[in-house]
Amino acid sequence: MGNFTDQYLAILEQQREEMFQTLEKVNEDLIWQRPKPGKWSIGEQIDHLRAITRFMRRFIAVLWPLLFLMGWIRRNRRYEAEIDDVYERPGFPMNVGWLWPPKYRPGNPVSVAVLKQALGEEHDKVKTFYKNKPEHILGNALVYDPAIGWLNMLQVLRVGIHHDAHHYQVIKGILESLEKPESEGN
Repeated sequence: MGNFTDQYLAILEQQREEMFQTLEKVNEDLIWQRPKPGKWSIGEQIDHLRAITRFMRRFIAVLWPLLFLMGWIRRNRRYEAEIDDVYERPGFPMNVGWLWPPKYRPGNPVSVAVLKQALGEEHDKVKTFYKNKPEHILGNALVYDPAIGWLNMLQVLRVGIHHDAHHYQVIKGILESLEKPESEGN
């Protein structure tokens, strides 16, 4: 693995672990409490991350033979590994999460430990996918996202990190709203 790959995979793991450390102090009943009607609970937020990570990992694995070929042909070109946080872009579509719905819901809850294990397993599979792939190939293997544009495989990983971080911020906001007395939360 290369420098950016190692760095990005470490960030993916670190921010997940920090989020679950925060949740260790939370009553498990609150994990499935929806902050507002029609809004996902903390548990649903986490399971959505598992669902989209699983989808993207499988999608890219299917495309990898073509992506590898593209990356190999372009291997001597310069590439960017960084990408801005697309979730901070004005007008970025933030209402497409329903495409990757959580399996677990308030009516079908699981423990935080199960959520942690499931997301950790998906992240481990992402790590396995990226392991031993040369960065100059990953950096020159391009996919197109209709909301973002062309991304190389390193940027795909970085966008995944930004996506997880966005949901972790939403989770922190839910926790803050649950801690406030009802009269303050209105």
